[in-house]
Order: sequence, then structure tokens, then C-alpha cells
Amino acid sequence: MAVPHLQAVGVQEMSVTSSIWKVVFSLIFVIAFIPACLWLMKRFQFAQMKLGQSDINIVNVQSLGAKEKLMLIEVEGERLLIGVTSHSISHLRSFPIKANSFASMMEQVDRESSRDNKSNGDTV
Repeated sequence: MAVPHLQAVGVQEMSVTSSIWKVVFSLIFVIAFIPACLWLMKRFQFAQMKLGQSDINIVNVQSLGAKEKLMLIEVEGERLLIGVTSHSISHLRSFPIKANSFASMMEQVDRESSRDNKSNGDTV
């Protein structure tokens, strides 16, 4: 009578052990599946961006505060300097595409504004 009881205990131990292994393998699968899904999503988003390329390119962004920034964007062969706040977008200036850099453009604007102020009789 003891032998069937021992066999039943052995079967129970095997089923518990196999259940633990099933849980471990399932957990490993889920942990590996999440990064794989994230990688696929990123790859598809990159492909969508390439297919739906925009004619508007952001060349440079300069933050001026928490919600204010200057943006230099390129649209149809022209560069535009715009001011962006949480409530509005303002066109500040247009530049030809051949301009060298954001810093040189800002210096040019500075020179022109100081020249305008001097011609109006204002002092800076």
C-alpha cells in the first residue's frame, strides 16, 4: 500500500516542478518580448517618417525660457526665424538658404537692429 502513495507523491512533485519551469519560461518570454516589440515599433515609426518626409526642416532651436524658444526652420529653399511661445508663433525674419549658421544670422539681425535704432535716434 505504501508504493502507490509514493508514486502519487513523485507525480505531484514532478507536476509542481514542471509548473515552476513553465512559469519561469513564460516570464523569460514576456521579458524578451517587450524589448522586441519596442524595437519593432521604433523601426516602423522610422520607416513611416522616411515615407512621409516633410518639406519643413527644423535647422536649429534655441530655448529662451520654460515655454519660449527661437526656431530656425527651412521651408521651400528659405530659412525662417520664428519665435514660439505656448500661445503663439511669430515670424521674425527670413533668410536665404545660403546663410552659414544660426550664430551668424543672429549677429546679422543684431547689426541691423542696432543700425535701425541709430537711424531712428534711439540708443541701446
